Parts: sequence; structure tokens; C-alpha cells
Amino acid sequence: MLFTNRRYKYLADIIMPNSCALCGKVIVWDRLVCDECSADMPREYTEMQKFANIEGAVSAFYYEDKIISRIYRLKNDADVNNFAELSALKIAERLCEQGLTDKIDVVTAVPMHIRKKLVRGRNQAELLARFVADAINRPTDFSMLARISDKTEQHKLMREERAAHARKIYIANRKHSDISSKTVLICDDVITTGSTISACGGVLKELGASEVYACSAAVSVK
Repeated sequence: MLFTNRRYKYLADIIMPNSCALCGKVIVWDRLVCDECSADMPREYTEMQKFANIEGAVSAFYYEDKIISRIYRLKNDADVNNFAELSALKIAERLCEQGLTDKIDVVTAVPMHIRKKLVRGRNQAELLARFVADAINRPTDFSMLARISDKTEQHKLMREERAAHARKIYIANRKHSDISSKTVLICDDVITTGSTISACGGVLKELGASEVYACSAAVSVK
């Protein structure tokens, strides 16, 4: 990927100084994290969760402390590539530890409705997926899933309501590619109840995926 290319990073630093993925402090062009944050890294999530339609889900960090603000920036701000890359590298480590790296055929992301994507300027799950795919040397494919327009705020729903709502709004893209017998890795920014990735995993299996794994930059564990 262009954003992980050292030559690109060097040239980009001339225009926009490189900043720490965790605190935003200006740092040397070829680093992701400053010395202070390196010495006090956020808690990493090293377990693997399982959900309906998902064989296993890994995450980079716990959704707490400074990670909460980083996730907010991943959704809304411009200078987020370092955090996405850092999270992707941690996800790649988790996949390797679980012996999953070689199983993955293609990487995709939880879809965002086109209107919302136009307002934000990007789908943060897709951005993370591109960095993850680069880290594990796999292709991306965002043609599989679609999201129905809906104004309901998922985070305000109860667990059971979230699951039912997610099953309604995530559907197969009419122009999806053939993923028959493939193992798919689906990315999201945060995994909370697992309702979203479970719903998307169900759609992917209906499209023929043999197995579906999931990953996220952060996980909310209560």
C-alpha cells in the first residue's frame, strides 16, 4: 500500500509532519509511535472471541483510555494513517499467533452507507482493512456487502435489539464477487456485542464463504 511505502512516508513528512499514532505528537518520519507512548502502550487484546457466523475474532487494543479518542479520530479526522497501520500490525500479530494468516484468502470490511461515507470522506473499517491486507499480504474486496440506509444509532440499542437490527441492514451487494469456498477476514473499527460482524458473517456465508474471521482496532469488553 502507498501509505506504508517508506519513500511515500518520507515525502509526505515534508508536507505534513509525521505524528504519533497514539498521542499526535510530531515524530520522526519513519516511526509510528513516540518514545513516551512506546514506553506506555495501551493494553493490547490478545484473546480470540467467537460469535455466530464468525469462526474467530481478534483485536489490537482494548477500547479504553487513549484508544477511545484514537477511534473517534479514525472515524472523523484526516491524519489517522499511523493509527490504522499500528492497529493493523497488531492485528497481523494476533492472526499469526492464532495460526490464521495463511488461511485468509481475502480481506473485506463492514460496509457503510454511501451517503454517510460521502459525509465522512471514508469508511474507517475499509481504511483499516487496507492496512491489514497489506500487513498479511492479501487482497481486499469491498464488493461483497452493502448497508441499507437507516438512521438508527446502533450503539443506543440493547444487545438483542442490536442483533435484530444488524440482520436487517447488512445485505449482499448486488454486484458481489464470487467468494465460494473462500476464507474471508472482515474488519471493523470496534467490536462490542459482535452483532454487526455476526450479521455480516451470515451474509458472507450465504454468498459461499467457507469460513469468516473478523478483526478490529479495538474491542469493548465489559
